[in-house]
Amino acid sequence: ASHGDFGMTAFFLSAAGFCAVYFVVLCVYARQLVAQSWIWLFFALVCLGNVLFRWLHARTPGKVSLFWLIQIHTLSFLGMAVLMASGLAVASGMHPKAKGQPEYAIVLGAGLKPDGSLSKTLKQRLDTALDFAAKSPETRFILSGGYDRRGQRTEAEVMAEYLMKQGLPKKRLLLEVQSKNTYENMVYSYALLHRVNNEDYPVFIEAEGRWVLLTTPDPDVVAVISSDFHLYRASAILEAQCDMQALGVPAPSDRVLFMHYLARESIALLKDKYLGRLNKRQSRERK
Repeated sequence: ASHGDFGMTAFFLSAAGFCAVYFVVLCVYARQLVAQSWIWLFFALVCLGNVLFRWLHARTPGKVSLFWLIQIHTLSFLGMAVLMASGLAVASGMHPKAKGQPEYAIVLGAGLKPDGSLSKTLKQRLDTALDFAAKSPETRFILSGGYDRRGQRTEAEVMAEYLMKQGLPKKRLLLEVQSKNTYENMVYSYALLHRVNNEDYPVFIEAEGRWVLLTTPDPDVVAVISSDFHLYRASAILEAQCDMQALGVPAPSDRVLFMHYLARESIALLKDKYLGRLNKRQSRERK
């Protein structure tokens, strides 16, 4: 029993140490506080909390009973299991095999640097979009991203500026400048696509003495260009909320930051599932 007690304590101490060290690595490597990096300190505190309760149980079993110790351990391991399952789902969408040349592609924004320039993650997504544009010359790109936290320029504007400097014609770009998260990226981009698809070349027909706008059917497939770790959730939201098939196009992600991105995305996936954003809406009518 004492050997098992030592093994459990060592596990939680090791996990806490790993999370704390990785938090420091994130800050040193990025030379700034990475978004949501506090989750690693939270993980470390949870592990240390388990160690503390084990110590209190050993010292004062009357105050911290075995029943409560088991409950705390069970909740901790259950949380780990749920997070790992979510992470496996995220990882399953990192390397999609579908290919094609759809009419539209949605390029998801990412945070800008403090000076308003492209972050490494956003540049990787845009370079992937340029490669896709060369292979699919008829595709139009919806650049999705609103104002950053400093309220300078929208991510979409900075994205368009970079793509045009690289030679992508302005006529192939559509800017969605309102979204602040992945859910809004997909829903607002679909709304823009639907509007443009029906307003670029409006067609009216006369029916029963009235002029009626002939609605153009929305495309069945849209490319989604984002970081590899982001594709599963973005595609799932598009398919659930907009009834469109997503053709995932993965951009590479930073290997040092990847574990953080995966953990953060796993939590975001659970959040969107809880909020019902991954639940399918009633299918749109195809005309």
